[in-house]
Amino acid sequence: MNKPELYHKSHGVTKRDVGELLTQFASKLQWRPEGGDAVLEIGCGPGDISMKYIYPLMRENFGKLIFSDISWDMMNFFRENYEIPSKCDFRQLDIAGESFELPDDMVGQFDHVISSLVLHWVPDNRTALANMYKLLRSEGGDCLLIFFGYNSIFEANNLMSSNPKWSQYIQNANRFVAPLHYSTDPKGQFQQMMEAAGFCNISIELKAGVYNYGSFENFKENITPVCGVLDFITKSRQLEFFEDYFKAMAETAAKKQGLPLKDAMYTMVLDTIVVYGQKKSSL
Repeated sequence: MNKPELYHKSHGVTKRDVGELLTQFASKLQWRPEGGDAVLEIGCGPGDISMKYIYPLMRENFGKLIFSDISWDMMNFFRENYEIPSKCDFRQLDIAGESFELPDDMVGQFDHVISSLVLHWVPDNRTALANMYKLLRSEGGDCLLIFFGYNSIFEANNLMSSNPKWSQYIQNANRFVAPLHYSTDPKGQFQQMMEAAGFCNISIELKAGVYNYGSFENFKENITPVCGVLDFITKSRQLEFFEDYFKAMAETAAKKQGLPLKDAMYTMVLDTIVVYGQKKSSL
């Protein structure tokens, strides 16, 4: 998912709903009475959620806000299209990369870690949570995480990778299916991962959502930047691929919603997980 301009334009309603969840659950964040809080956003992407919803959460006397992402292309788009406030900066960060060590000057430096629409793309959530814990200060801190547990995009990715017509093109299909997509107890499973990482005072909520994009072209425009398996399909066959892909998504939506197939066309169904957790002071 490294198409910043397309991603910036896509899924406006979904991003709005995620922004509203950020605003709602941000009341749980424990701000320092004296101010000076250091905040890290993990997975800032092209900056739309960051500037519209996360930056406004900052208290007037906050210390710094670091926007991070695995992709320099995303962060460069962010820099070029938004006026960056003086207390903000950028760092490249792979929160669960096997070959990417956490920078020493970031470990134990933050009071709050915030991440939205990222963890469903991270195969190793356990490592990601362990790293978030390390990034928080030794005197304690907290995190607010919003991501998809289930999404019909992930189901379609899996179906296309097992379809003989397309499987010959698609590589490493598992990385395009969220870790909790097939979980029978996503809240309980993520709770266990949070506790294993060391977090306490954990709260987890699951929100179901349905989005209908109305037409083939509108759906295509919104799905393209998040359809990782599309990168394996030659351009000459991408239209044919989308026809099969959207049918798979419609079948998934129809089954999950109990709808006739015709009423589920161009529909995305999902479960959004909202997580808050704290790090105990070790001082």
